[in-house]
Amino acid sequence: MNCDYLIKNGTIVDGSGEKAFYGSLAIKDGKILEVINNSADLEALEKSCPNVLDAGGLIVCPGFIDMHSHADWVLPQQDHPSIIAPLLEQGVTTVIAGNCGYSPVPLVQNSPYLNLIREATDFLAERPLDLNWGSTASFFSDLEEKGLALNLAMLAGHGMLRFSMLGDNYAYPEENSLTEMESIITSSLEEGACGISLGLGYAPGIFSEIRELERFAGCARRHDKLLTVHLKAYTKLSGAYPLKLFANKPHNLKALRAMLEMAKSTGVKMQISHMLFVGSKTWPTAEQAFKMIEETVDSGADIAFDSFPYTCGNTTVYIAYPAWFLNNIEQNFKNRFARLRLKAEIAIIESQIGFGLKDFQVLWGGHPENEQYEGLFFDEIARRMGCSVTEAYLRVSETSLGKTLCLMHKYNGDEANEEVLREILSHRLNLFETDTILTSRGLRNPSSFGTFPRIIQKYHKELNLFTLEEAISKLTGKSAGRFGIKDRGIVTRGNWADLVIFDYEEVRDNTSYKELERQPSGIKHVFINGKEVVKNGHADQTVLAGQAIRV
Repeated sequence: MNCDYLIKNGTIVDGSGEKAFYGSLAIKDGKILEVINNSADLEALEKSCPNVLDAGGLIVCPGFIDMHSHADWVLPQQDHPSIIAPLLEQGVTTVIAGNCGYSPVPLVQNSPYLNLIREATDFLAERPLDLNWGSTASFFSDLEEKGLALNLAMLAGHGMLRFSMLGDNYAYPEENSLTEMESIITSSLEEGACGISLGLGYAPGIFSEIRELERFAGCARRHDKLLTVHLKAYTKLSGAYPLKLFANKPHNLKALRAMLEMAKSTGVKMQISHMLFVGSKTWPTAEQAFKMIEETVDSGADIAFDSFPYTCGNTTVYIAYPAWFLNNIEQNFKNRFARLRLKAEIAIIESQIGFGLKDFQVLWGGHPENEQYEGLFFDEIARRMGCSVTEAYLRVSETSLGKTLCLMHKYNGDEANEEVLREILSHRLNLFETDTILTSRGLRNPSSFGTFPRIIQKYHKELNLFTLEEAISKLTGKSAGRFGIKDRGIVTRGNWADLVIFDYEEVRDNTSYKELERQPSGIKHVFINGKEVVKNGHADQTVLAGQAIRV
């Protein structure tokens, strides 16, 4: 038996959830040729194999799968290996992108609205994309021809497809438009997209009626693929719904209930994106949300969710604006009465949710005038401007036309209280993600650097929320299975050799809220499709070993 690479004497955690075992791996032509636990076979292979790595004292496991990524807006760029290096250096070998309704494919061919899409997605991209692929098949082929630094699976985003069809017309689509969008997204699924994503907290998804969303859920169900959903609201009171002070149903639970009912009525497999409870007065709604989800699953629906291990997350500055303000937002910025109404609504919402604009931290200004504010919270920016926090938020938003990227805090807790976050992370229906928006501009989300080491270090080793085998399974095999990826995520003969080799004692997330960008410790080697892309903790940006994954 000949092989290209031999990884010997490691403790193998295979991604299945089963108990770790001592063994070695032979790799040939990018795949796992054999899992070896026989000393005679190992000795014979070692003599003939040209590349041998001794993993003695180290953990060998499948490559980590970032199952909620926005890297599809960076991977088409020639310099993407340097931008996404932090993902590789924390052990990510595969990203599942196209989330939150935002994907560069599929789009209507020759759409007159491509500039609108570029403007709406500028905060996600290193620089504007041509958007000339149209189809998922041509997108995959183009990326493979240019080379990929890691593996990519794609969701088909409802939001950008809708923009390419209808522009900023948010009315319920005419039947011919809906039929054409269904046809385009069906082709995307047939070309290998692993599912459909909805972004209901952003335009255009925030304006879409349930009857429209049900059509896309039906497409996913007919192809036995996943529907991922960024909910319409993650706070107890939200501008996503008409403001009623004495309404007794929290908006985040209302948004969740709508999607659970759609999952039951359509039979679609649903993944609720980044389970969030934003603001201290929203945190108590978590128990009711879990109960609602569990009851729906117990009734036969196929529903799960995902989360990141931080009490902060990145998003566009436009996330704080109510739906009525987003509709014709450029005119509303200039309208004195619209601004006054907005300020009043924000004040009411902040008092009800225990979270406000002062909890937003600017990562990237989105405009030269805003670069001076990167790293600052909006109360600090307001002091510099000599105005209220809300006025400062309006000014930064208007200047950048929504391109400003922010890190929002008080997600599922804060530095002093992680009770809700820990309950989410340890839940049987939860998987792990980064949800990072990773570009070279401004500052970057700490999840870009430390998500997967942090899961192992803090929530397994320190807090014992789950065993190492359970953690690795959720980071690998269960994520692959959830999205229908059949030949990755498990260390077994015949699967692609996507592997992470790490030091259990050293593995650590080194980021903090004061130091957002720090390389993790303990990730020694990473292999993608049998090629070593991280050696001694550092990514080799010249190795383009990734593949487009067609599901």
